[in-house]
Amino acid sequence: MKTVSKKIVLLGNEGVGKTSLVKRYVHSIFNDEYLTTIGIKISKKVVEVGDVKVNLMLWDIAGNMMSKTLYNNYLRGAHGVFLVCDAMRPETYESIMNERENILSKDFQGTETAVIMNKSDLITEDPTTYLSAFEFDFLTSAKKGDNVESAFIQMATNILSK
Repeated sequence: MKTVSKKIVLLGNEGVGKTSLVKRYVHSIFNDEYLTTIGIKISKKVVEVGDVKVNLMLWDIAGNMMSKTLYNNYLRGAHGVFLVCDAMRPETYESIMNERENILSKDFQGTETAVIMNKSDLITEDPTTYLSAFEFDFLTSAKKGDNVESAFIQMATNILSK
């Protein structure tokens, strides 16, 4: 079986659940305690996509580190980028969509990108109506585990198909 390594970066404002998504995916755990990521935390998960073993290197970037100057350092070599926002804080969606413009600049045009709307477990209104104002690729709940694995597997699949 062929083995490849792929770098996936998670970007988003503080408190949107980037670390919780990684912990849920890699370790199948969720912790209600909020601990701010300082700098970068890199985790690894090995998955099989078809007949390929994929070493996913997951770069969890601190929310306060989002800036154009850091992209060249942290996105360099990235095969995929998850733009993560909080379903209950629309301003995090607006922020990540502004960052998307930077990420899709000429420097990172070949990088697979996907928007994750996290914390779906907190939506109390009709989700279809509430979420109609947003464009996203995955609706997840790191707390419940909803769609977390499928988001990462789909990202790996998309990266391998390029």
